Amino acid sequence: MTFERLEQIVIGHIEADLLPTEDRKKVLLALSNLFPDSKFKKEGYRLIGEADLSRFKELLEKEEIRTAIEAALDDNLAGEKAFLDLNKTAALAGRVAIDESSPFGKIRLQVPWKKA
Repeated sequence: MTFERLEQIVIGHIEADLLPTEDRKKVLLALSNLFPDSKFKKEGYRLIGEADLSRFKELLEKEEIRTAIEAALDDNLAGEKAFLDLNKTAALAGRVAIDESSPFGKIRLQVPWKKA
């Protein structure tokens, strides 16, 4: 089962779009809602960092979206890593949602992954 593999992953690589019109503090708040206690640095129009996935995995259980996340990771496999694009607006509200080309940018999570 894919989620068991996700349970073994502790740290993920995060890149969040930071559009010129956005408030950096709001983007950082969105990130901290999903990945508290993580540090991010600004590189161009992105915030980049490594994040503990504990809170993120708790939200997957709470919101009952584990199956959708599993499928998205399997669909976005590249070598031994997979990525997942998360919606920043949902993250600002403390929720996890897959981003499907939002004009407001995304939060990209990349983790080590192997298809089941």
